[in-house]
Amino acid sequence: MCGRFAFFQEIDPLLDDLGAVDLEDPRLRSRWNIPPTAPIHVVTESIDKETGEVLRALRVARWGLLPPFAKDESFSSRTFNARRETVGEKPSFRGSLGRYRAIVPMDGYYEWVRDEKGRRKQPYFIAPADGSSLYMAALVSWWKGPGGHEGPAASDDGAFLLSATIITREATGDLARIHDRTPVMLPRDQVDAWLDTSMDHKEAAAAWINDDSHLLEDSLLAVREVDPAVGKVGNDGPELLEGPQRLL
Repeated sequence: MCGRFAFFQEIDPLLDDLGAVDLEDPRLRSRWNIPPTAPIHVVTESIDKETGEVLRALRVARWGLLPPFAKDESFSSRTFNARRETVGEKPSFRGSLGRYRAIVPMDGYYEWVRDEKGRRKQPYFIAPADGSSLYMAALVSWWKGPGGHEGPAASDDGAFLLSATIITREATGDLARIHDRTPVMLPRDQVDAWLDTSMDHKEAAAAWINDDSHLLEDSLLAVREVDPAVGKVGNDGPELLEGPQRLL
């Protein structure tokens, strides 16, 4: 799964690499401990209804997808991840699969492993070994709800709230020893295909995301122990990526 991650990269190189316009909130930059329901960065692609042009943009969304039938924002605490095996079937996600795909850029994500006695949980940080960005396959939804929305994920008029979920898959190889699920990570050369608005049928999108040839190779990732302080949501800062301090 993916339930906590870090985003501290520079925005301008990300925008240049993806060819996206900047519609995000500068107050959200550099965070090392992002939990579900928090505002996150997403990259979307949409067609302008007036000009017919494709717009790729870096935006802010609430982490936890809110489908049209969600009664309130608390629904998003259960939808921050979507299984790729069933994403085309689940009512919460299938409506977004054909039209509202996205990616979530990040620097790395965290997973926890219990010790041999099952008591202590040690967090690990998983990120590209070369320090490059991770691009997680995602879905978004513009949720109307009661309207009057506020915050960085709200539309300019407050009528809608943008929300997102990160797609996961069954973990394999070394990643499976840490957790049985892992995010669907895309290499840069697969991002454009996933965002492409011409893939507008959920069946085609479901087949695409379930094809392992589109995945980032696990061998490109590095896994290392980090400070257990990351387990507390209120903690934030680059020191969380340092190794754990242990008594001799």
